[in-house]
Amino acid sequence: MPRKYASLLTCFLAERKSLAKYLTNRTGCAATADDLLQDAWLKLHRIPEAEPVANPLAYLHRMATNLAIDNARAHARRLLDPVEIELLLDVPDQAPPLDKQIEDAQILKQLQRVLEAMPKRRRDIFLAARIEGLPHRHLAERFGVSLRTVELEVHRALDQCTERLRKLTGESAQ
Repeated sequence: MPRKYASLLTCFLAERKSLAKYLTNRTGCAATADDLLQDAWLKLHRIPEAEPVANPLAYLHRMATNLAIDNARAHARRLLDPVEIELLLDVPDQAPPLDKQIEDAQILKQLQRVLEAMPKRRRDIFLAARIEGLPHRHLAERFGVSLRTVELEVHRALDQCTERLRKLTGESAQ
């Protein structure tokens, strides 16, 4: 048999724990449930006492349900606040620092000069092997040389590039 309450506020105080449990289950968050209970308490204080409620407990449950629904709707369409936007945009730049980019561009120019200074066949074989990714067997047929010659030309080209890079960067041969 349902209990009789003198007012909605009396009912609210008596049923606060069960309303909190209901809202926690409904929202999935005890803190949100507490916030909604606070909203319900404030709404109850705005209702004139002259209006009697036949079933205060049902009224409070309906109020709690409506608050939970309103809360879910508000969070579903909520726009990001400026702090959240800033956090999303605060992605570290993956590009190297400007001085490193300049240094790398200079090294590339030097390597281009090294490539230009190579014998034409060596340069062509090296670029076809490393840039185009062609297999050595295919390059041997393409240039009319043996497989061993292709391997030697690629190896010599790599040695020239490596030696030039070491001189540019100040590294010693290992």
